[in-house]
Amino acid sequence: MRRLFAIAAIAAAAIAPVAADSSNGVDYAALPAHKALATTPSDASVRGIAFAEGSNEAASANAFARCAAVARGSACEISRVDDTAVATAASMRANVPPSPHPLFLWEFESKTSTVYLAGSVHVMKPTLYPLPAQFDAAFARAQRLAIEVDTDAIAPAALRDKLRTYALLPPGQTLATVLKPNALASVSAYLESQGASIDAFAALKPAMLATQLAVSRLSALGYMPQFGLEEHFKSALAGRPVLELETIDEQFAVLTGPPLAVQQEMLVETVEQMSTIEPIVTGMVVAWLSGDEQEFRRLFDLENGDSPDIRAFSRKLIEDRNLGMADKVAGYLTNLAGTTFVLVGSAHLTGSEGVVALLEARGYRGRRINSNDSI
Repeated sequence: MRRLFAIAAIAAAAIAPVAADSSNGVDYAALPAHKALATTPSDASVRGIAFAEGSNEAASANAFARCAAVARGSACEISRVDDTAVATAASMRANVPPSPHPLFLWEFESKTSTVYLAGSVHVMKPTLYPLPAQFDAAFARAQRLAIEVDTDAIAPAALRDKLRTYALLPPGQTLATVLKPNALASVSAYLESQGASIDAFAALKPAMLATQLAVSRLSALGYMPQFGLEEHFKSALAGRPVLELETIDEQFAVLTGPPLAVQQEMLVETVEQMSTIEPIVTGMVVAWLSGDEQEFRRLFDLENGDSPDIRAFSRKLIEDRNLGMADKVAGYLTNLAGTTFVLVGSAHLTGSEGVVALLEARGYRGRRINSNDSI
């Protein structure tokens, strides 16, 4: 869901001098921050390097673009950001069980309808494609795609209006007036480290800034919204309709609904996690590829923090929304003949209150798809 609320990049970056690969004498370790290295899995000599950029996100974007420009069709991935090593797709796949294992994919059937219920990763590395073949096979059988919200169906002006409605603090309030001094100092210091000023975000609610910073950091690590599963399947629609499980208003309301004290906690925790988030994200992707629901949810909860207020917010974000999603999916099984491919955030499919469990409690029997199954 987080990708839906990215408002803008943290800062525009100046174009910096760049060298393409180490054979030209570039010593990455000696380059100034902000810097990033992009490589291709198939040829280690194909590289893109950016340095002395305005932010980590800008460095990664430029390194990725420069790698892609010389990769001749091969996928590139970010492998270093400043001094942080980023796990490659190959290293993540090496940790997936080689034997048949479950996928984040279920098949539900009624007398007239079939639903393939798939867990999404909203931001992905391009080198993590192709997906397990069962995902594309299930989608190929579907007459329609259902996702949480289709932002492409919202006119840009209408989306800007909704952002103004939900994302901004009430008139007369700013981040400087609603954040405690320690929180304000922490957030300001991080923004300044990325070439930005808190003044540029003064009118944003803390939860919206936390979301934007999370998306920016994930992008810097090479997990980009344009490679998320929603975009992957939407690019292959071939005229098929897109259904929505929720409305953009519902999602914005959940995200921006917590009291300001809780939003402040979310923002501070987000900033504190910036330097340590990479192994958590890597673990979540490995758990997703392995079909390990418990580990995926454990890491998801770890990323979100563990205070009582944050846990309460997480419940509204996940479990409370699961009820409406299950209603929609049950409606597809009852009222829509044919096959629907439903794609929701993977956390919504986990646990005793997940969408899968809710559908089974209503009498719909789901079949978990395994990595060796045919569709």
